[in-house]
Amino acid sequence: MQPQQQLLDIWRAQVSYCLRAVTEEDGRRHKTWHWGGRNDSDPVGDAQQLLCLLYPAQELPELNYADPDATSDAVLDALGGLGDAVEIPILIMRIIKDYMIKHSDDEGVPSYSGGANMHRLDRSKEASAEQRGIDVTEGFALAIPLCLSSLSFLMDFSATVDRIGRTDLLKERDEAEAMVRRRLVGALTGLLRSFAVAAFDADDDYGVRLLDLINVDGQPAKRIIRRFREQTSDIIATLKDITVGSGGTAGVEAPTKLFEIGWSWSVVEKAPEIEIVTDRETQRPGRAQDAPYLYFTVVALEAITTLFSPRVLRRNLLSDAEQQLVQALQLRLDITRRYWAAIASFGGGSKWPLEDVPWRTTDGLEYDYYSLLVCAVATERFGAARGGDDDLIRLGEVLIELANRGRITRRALSGEKAVEMHFPGVPSELTGIEKLDGPPMVWHMVDYAPLLLKRLLHAASLLNTIDARAEILDVADQVWDHLERRRIRIGPAAKLWDQPGQVFEGIGQRFDDPSWHFTIRIVESMVLAARFAGSEPARSRELENLAQELLVEAEHVYDQELMRGSGAAGPSLAHEIQAVGTTIRHAKDIVGERPGTAFSLGVRALIDLDRLIAAGRDAETGE
Repeated sequence: MQPQQQLLDIWRAQVSYCLRAVTEEDGRRHKTWHWGGRNDSDPVGDAQQLLCLLYPAQELPELNYADPDATSDAVLDALGGLGDAVEIPILIMRIIKDYMIKHSDDEGVPSYSGGANMHRLDRSKEASAEQRGIDVTEGFALAIPLCLSSLSFLMDFSATVDRIGRTDLLKERDEAEAMVRRRLVGALTGLLRSFAVAAFDADDDYGVRLLDLINVDGQPAKRIIRRFREQTSDIIATLKDITVGSGGTAGVEAPTKLFEIGWSWSVVEKAPEIEIVTDRETQRPGRAQDAPYLYFTVVALEAITTLFSPRVLRRNLLSDAEQQLVQALQLRLDITRRYWAAIASFGGGSKWPLEDVPWRTTDGLEYDYYSLLVCAVATERFGAARGGDDDLIRLGEVLIELANRGRITRRALSGEKAVEMHFPGVPSELTGIEKLDGPPMVWHMVDYAPLLLKRLLHAASLLNTIDARAEILDVADQVWDHLERRRIRIGPAAKLWDQPGQVFEGIGQRFDDPSWHFTIRIVESMVLAARFAGSEPARSRELENLAQELLVEAEHVYDQELMRGSGAAGPSLAHEIQAVGTTIRHAKDIVGERPGTAFSLGVRALIDLDRLIAAGRDAETGE
């Protein structure tokens, strides 16, 4: 995939598309940043657009551009349209500030609305301004990595400002940071108030569907209810500790109740205000149905996870007040992962609900995309808390099947329904938005392919079993080949995404502008791939044991040579013997991390020893 090169290519294409020449009334020309793409400018799409520029630089040190003296030539070439090494960070700081101003009201209160991402079910009715302007969970979720990346960049940029000695830039930087922090607090608050717990009886429609989903063995309903309550008992107990924002127990204590947890599409109806947050202007009234949506649950969890990245913790980016909100989100993160991992593998038998593709939601929807979303929620739990690779291998097999069913690794037939997941996407009705004097609306989810790539790379990074990892990476390569063919080929958005009609013949639409929603998913996948490429290779226990046995022999033969006095021989022979000893010691040091390399070094040491022994014998016999 060459992830770093792909990221540089994306930057080059983004700068070419977004930096536009503008002519003033007095005839002067200057360049300005163009917001928007396939959709008109809104807080969600513009956050995705800006994250394409910020996120890789903060996650991969070699792509950082905040310090002019440390910026690589490759980065300077990719971002050359923005200026030289000094001009690039100055302009990016101003782009961050422009975003913060553009998507705040006259009082500076941030907006997190989805705008054009929300589609009317009845095209004959116009959406109200209040509907278009409502804060959405994806807006809150995107604001977290956006603000963290901005804060990290501004922190690095401070040293540049001090070196340049321009007080005007220092003032701009401080103003930008203040706006970023206000947006961050509003986003944390919004996610706390969008959390949903939906309880229902086993005999209503939701309960019947959930029981049908998890009862893969065909057992009596009463037994499944009892097992469900047993497996989620610790989650039910933890729900009692949720006292900040929305959520809580919501009636799940009753012994016959079933429930789901996660994030709704916006602040839930009747969500209480958070008293510890003094900025009450961002705490707008909730309108969303108090029930979890899988898509918004995934984007919320991924955003919360970034709050605990080594970079954030190492740099101490969060204030004490922000940390209080983060701790409340961490509680929700943990129980949500536990819940969906338990549901995905309910019963722990020969077949999981997750393996019965496609996933069926409690509101009666069936899509392969939902199976992919459940994989996204459960992967971390399977990898970190369950022990061994068995669960991850099973999850990997589901991902491989989803690549086939999504017609990514298999050719699509004419008129096949699977193609609709790629365009126009999987619809999700935003229940509650119709109360804002407008038509019912849906959110289209079109990121099946890049999300699958991301999930494959994530699963591979957690696996230790070499064969399983290799199989998943092979499928990831095929998914990337598919995505490369969907790149826009000509026009101002060339080298960006997405042009699904280049892969699926049944899609007649052609696009001149990029989808930032799709492109940021590619960027996230490339960052994950770059980190994975820089990690230690998978270890084979069998190879490690073999390498250790081989090194025992090599060390024994080496000691024998020392006993024979080879180490005190002539300078040339003594030097070679010492080099062999160094090789063996190095191999022993790395055998646990890189057994293959240790094995190769051990073989080389034995070959060198055999040659030295033979040379010594020849010298003794005078041959």
